[in-house]
Amino acid sequence: MKVRNTLLLAGALLALLLVALAACGGASSVGVSRESGNATTVTVRLSDFAIEASQATFTSGTRYHFLVINTGQTNHEFMIVPPPSGDRDMGHGDMGHRDSMALYRMDQSALPPGATKAFDFTFPSAAPTGTLEFACHVGSHYQLGMKAPIVVNHP
Repeated sequence: MKVRNTLLLAGALLALLLVALAACGGASSVGVSRESGNATTVTVRLSDFAIEASQATFTSGTRYHFLVINTGQTNHEFMIVPPPSGDRDMGHGDMGHRDSMALYRMDQSALPPGATKAFDFTFPSAAPTGTLEFACHVGSHYQLGMKAPIVVNHP
């Protein structure tokens, strides 16, 4: 009787595991946006020294699931931030000022070479209409081209 109950329990646990794995879905194509639950998946690749994203136009109030992949050979950070304006924002000012402007920031310690990090983000209705950017401000990475313009629309 104990063996039968143990086998039934093991079978039930295996079935639950298979259902959970199926609910997670298979591997998605990198660089292709798809619906993930009720969030749109956006893949962002950070390389030495560029940022490529599968999507560049967003809507405030919509949830996005970001997959940030560091394909480069050095640590990178990932920021959603207004584009720089003036000397203070172009890397000549302090990081605290730039960080305070960011809608989202993932520190470079989280993105070593080969790392993939995921997070969910909803652009707030207070986000500036129009152009923002994905950016990396580690060292001179920004000046070397690590930026990608994005647009946030409000419904």
